[in-house]
Amino acid sequence: MKVSKLAQNLIGSEIIKIGNHVNDLKTQGAEIANLTIGDLDANIYPIPARLKEEIQKAYQNNLTNYPPANGLLSLRKAVSQDLKNRWNLEYSADEILLAGGSRPLIYATFKTIVDEGDKVVYPIPSWNNNHYAYLTHAEKIEV
Repeated sequence: MKVSKLAQNLIGSEIIKIGNHVNDLKTQGAEIANLTIGDLDANIYPIPARLKEEIQKAYQNNLTNYPPANGLLSLRKAVSQDLKNRWNLEYSADEILLAGGSRPLIYATFKTIVDEGDKVVYPIPSWNNNHYAYLTHAEKIEV
């Protein structure tokens, strides 16, 4: 099957490779808390009781559809207020984006601020910055 030149040169995610290695070690009996890819063990890092209750309420009220692309307005307003209360930071709800994972927001940030040939500096390992640099045709500088 033919794929684009862009797709031909993609490489696997290094952070996911590390996460898989940690999980393999865990299956062999190693006692490791895998913090690499966001799949946290709920027995070690339990979901707060109130959050569980609110999730159950949402299901009971059939609130199971996809939210708006930038996140629910009520939640963005709550985040805005929390930033103000905790850190005295002023961001309106329209300046806040929420997503079910970091990848879409990180990639959108790259596409928004990085032009072809720009230098992008990031630590390694990191969450797929090498892929986003590649996809935006940026010059990557790994630290």
